[in-house]
Amino acid sequence: MAGYVIRQSRKIMTDIKFKELGVVEYIETYDAMMELIASQPSFHSIWSLEHFPVFTIGISEKEIIEDKSKSPPFIKTDRGGKVTFHAPGQMVIYFILNMKKLPFPPTELTKKILETTSQALAPYDLKHNISARDPGIFIDSEKVASIGMRIKKNYSYHGLSININTDLDKFNSIKPCGLDVQACNLKDYININVDKFKKELLKNFQHMLSK
Repeated sequence: MAGYVIRQSRKIMTDIKFKELGVVEYIETYDAMMELIASQPSFHSIWSLEHFPVFTIGISEKEIIEDKSKSPPFIKTDRGGKVTFHAPGQMVIYFILNMKKLPFPPTELTKKILETTSQALAPYDLKHNISARDPGIFIDSEKVASIGMRIKKNYSYHGLSININTDLDKFNSIKPCGLDVQACNLKDYININVDKFKKELLKNFQHMLSK
């Protein structure tokens, strides 16, 4: 588990701790987020990772129930939104941010994350759009990135998932985010170096928090 700290601008003077976690279990990662929030950190944390296959159920989902015995399991969580799927080949970015030290209103957090992600896709000349109705990024009518956040005790947690080259058969066995949409992979549309894209994306998130 590697981590490093980037010192922010003189105006904000808030550290960002980035962690690359590899492929991890969802529940263990959620527990780690809760543990970090309980410590009331003065810094921001951004974690990049992938999850072993799992369906997560947001607070808006009323029809699908938790069932940890299934494979992949269905796990109830406290993020916004409905049900979604995580698996290797999907980039997940979690934002454990100190809301008191944001350079913009907390109500703009989801919008800022999606706009920043869109900016990282700009060099690839990929036609895409941000949806406010179903928060995420779409290519044509297919969803390539989803976001679900939560704020607790002045900290945000949960975050963003981007389908790079993940199992779409399992993903599309549900209604992604509760709507009649299909999920898609970035690699079906562009030739992308994942490490390079992630590096640029995290750099953009650093800039987002330093404005």
